[in-house]
Amino acid sequence: MHSKISHLSKNEQDLINQAPILISLLISGADGNFDNSEITKAVKIIHIKSYAESRSVRGVYKNIDNQSEELIAALINDLPTETFERTNVLIDKLKGLNSIFSKLDHSFAIDLYKSLRELAYYVSQAHSGDLGIGFHNYQEKELAHLEFLNEPKSL
Repeated sequence: MHSKISHLSKNEQDLINQAPILISLLISGADGNFDNSEITKAVKIIHIKSYAESRSVRGVYKNIDNQSEELIAALINDLPTETFERTNVLIDKLKGLNSIFSKLDHSFAIDLYKSLRELAYYVSQAHSGDLGIGFHNYQEKELAHLEFLNEPKSL
């Protein structure tokens, strides 16, 4: 277990650990279909972040790195198939992070918030190739900003 979240309830810990998967699915399914290139890129980014992210946040990605593909596949099967409903379910789950951020060490909360926004951006860029230029569609562009997440307040 990641020491920065060990004081949280099991449900809160689970949400933090699932957040990269939930965000990957939110962005990759924004246009109605789960695009393989976006899923592949999300899995790759999660893997990279499991060793290249700031030390405190790295553990969140390490917790899911070896099973990210399986977690994504399982969650796709559990989510509604209709895009609008699925998007709302994912956003509602992710909004739960807002109340958790205040329970975390402030610098960890900020690093996690920034890391999740970065993940959303990179997944949304999967169609633009290695140059990372441009969004696939308007829905992805809007969702990639994660406007429903509140940046942790400064101390």
